[in-house]
Amino acid sequence: MYRMTEVELTEPALITLFGKLADALGNSLDEEPEKLSFNEAGLLLAVVAWHDGHAVGCGLLRKEDVNRVEIKRMYSSQPGVGSAVLQYLEQKARSHGFKTLLATARIINSKALNFYLHKGFKKCPSYGKYRYSSQTFCMEKPLD
Repeated sequence: MYRMTEVELTEPALITLFGKLADALGNSLDEEPEKLSFNEAGLLLAVVAWHDGHAVGCGLLRKEDVNRVEIKRMYSSQPGVGSAVLQYLEQKARSHGFKTLLATARIINSKALNFYLHKGFKKCPSYGKYRYSSQTFCMEKPLD
C-alpha cells in the first residue's frame, strides 16, 4: 500500500514533510527555521512513505546507545501511514540489533501519545535531552 524509501536529509520530499509536521505542531518555521533541519548525532536513517507518487509520511531513527534507538520526526498525512512507517522503523531497528525502541511526544500532543501507547509503547524514564523537560512524555517498546 505504501512504498518506503530511505532518503538523505536533503531530500526535498522529506523537508516538505518536516514543514508539515512543524505546522501540525503549531511551530512557525519563520520564527524557528531550524525545525526544518535535523542534525542530532547518531542518525541511522530517514524514511519517506509514498502513496500514488506523493510523499505521505516520514520518520527517522537515531541511535541513543548500544541497545536503544529513538524514533524522531514521525509524521503522517493520512490514516494508516503512521503504522506503516512505524513498522518499517521497528524492522530496521531490529535488523541493526537494537533491543529497545524509544519515542517521545509533547504532553499536549495527545494524538501522538495515543498512537504510541496503542502501538505497545510504555512510559519510561526521561532520557537524553528530554531528561529535564516537563513538556515531554518519554516512551519505550521492547523489540524482542
